[in-house]
Amino acid sequence: MSENRVELLSAFRYVVPAQYEQWFEGLAAKGWHPIKVGQWSSIAMRFVKGTPERYRYVVDLQAVPQKGYKQIYEEFGWEYVGCMSNLFVWRKPYEDERPESFCDAENLRARNQRFVWAISFSLIVVAIVATLLTGWIVSHAWDKGQSISYAVGAALGWGVSFYLGSVMRKIKRSVRNGTM
Repeated sequence: MSENRVELLSAFRYVVPAQYEQWFEGLAAKGWHPIKVGQWSSIAMRFVKGTPERYRYVVDLQAVPQKGYKQIYEEFGWEYVGCMSNLFVWRKPYEDERPESFCDAENLRARNQRFVWAISFSLIVVAIVATLLTGWIVSHAWDKGQSISYAVGAALGWGVSFYLGSVMRKIKRSVRNGTM
């Protein structure tokens, strides 16, 4: 009988790509392997207990993958694990030296910049929506008894904005320290 486990909100807990990769690798070393990485895996990711393995995991943000993207990784021996929205997950077994996926500093910088742009865009959109909701509360809803629903929406928007801001700080700190 196989043993399973579910990890909740992993993509939100490990927002720096290198940390997310290390988390996957740590689980694999303990014998936990993702069953299927798919659209909802950022919310709940299922793992099955198996043989402990040394895998190098890579998470790569690709909003619009170029033609042949998957084929190039596979030609270099990487196994496609799955994709959460536009976050591709790859792995490669190894024994001695941990393999690198981004062969030069420029490709690594490009991957990191894609993460920064995606988080920045999300932060801006959520902050605009939260500002609009706050403005609506102040100018209209307060007098009409609709303040609670709009206040909850605004509070959630500001909460997400602050979370995304902290994510940006973590990513920028990791880039500056060279740990990403």
